[in-house]
Amino acid sequence: MNLSPKISFVRGLPLRRFSRHRAFSKPKGVLNQLNGSSTEHGLKSRESSDLYLNKFGTIITKTPASTPYSPVVVILGWNSSRREHLKKYSTIFETKHFDSICVPAKPINTFFRAGTKVKEIGLHILDLLVELNCQQRPVFLYAFSNGGCAMFFHMMEALSYPTEPFYQAVPIIGTIFDSCPINPHINSLKATKESVVDMVRSPILKTVVWYTLTAFIPPVIYFNGTVKRFMSGLTESPLKCPQLLLYSKTDRFAPYQDIDSYVCARRDMGINVISKCWDNSEHVNHYRQHTDEYLHELNSFIDQCLTTYHNTKDL
Repeated sequence: MNLSPKISFVRGLPLRRFSRHRAFSKPKGVLNQLNGSSTEHGLKSRESSDLYLNKFGTIITKTPASTPYSPVVVILGWNSSRREHLKKYSTIFETKHFDSICVPAKPINTFFRAGTKVKEIGLHILDLLVELNCQQRPVFLYAFSNGGCAMFFHMMEALSYPTEPFYQAVPIIGTIFDSCPINPHINSLKATKESVVDMVRSPILKTVVWYTLTAFIPPVIYFNGTVKRFMSGLTESPLKCPQLLLYSKTDRFAPYQDIDSYVCARRDMGINVISKCWDNSEHVNHYRQHTDEYLHELNSFIDQCLTTYHNTKDL
């Protein structure tokens, strides 16, 4: 297999770096930061291979064996996920010498600022990928639950449409969904509230959050333009790369019927979609409860995507 760089293609078109992304270029000098040459712009070196980026809680990890053409995985965390939660997933890829970008999600952004703050975060991540020279690197997007899928949605739109600033900016060769996508309709309101309230420790604050969500989420579902087009946008996405979906029939926050419907719709479009639905595991806990099977599905998918990517480059 010839791994030497030539030129990357998406749907047969050469990748181009668009100047419009410059509106979001806050992390200039990321490559220098990763090489330990500076700590400006709010960046703090953690280890010789790691970089902690304060903005939006993003963590970039460059593995010692990575090259300018090594794959990159973007891990889009669930609501209230923390660094240690996401690290166990990035480690899977880092052992393969992938670089990684981990981004946690916040409930207030996911449920109330889906078309504003979440979009800003999604575009910032794409700007990081460009700064890391990912125009010549295979990229995976790995989304968890509502929080990660909301970020994925805006990244997908920015990459997919000619009117967007990051149109075809980086080659996405595979997308992975864990406990998503979920159709944001009024019938899922109770599960949505429970998923947020479960993260709150104080009983008094739990009550406040519950009633606040009860009052404010329905208008978002009915009137927010991003939320209204969310599921149809994901289903009709022009991203044609293979997809892997990992979910469970007993996940009370992510109805498996929603995910089954998404899988069928994407397959009907001719997309290579691989799905694994367990009979019993909790929301974003499939890896912990089915470790061996989870890793088998994930590793097989990664290998398949990389083989296809390199074979296509060699043509």
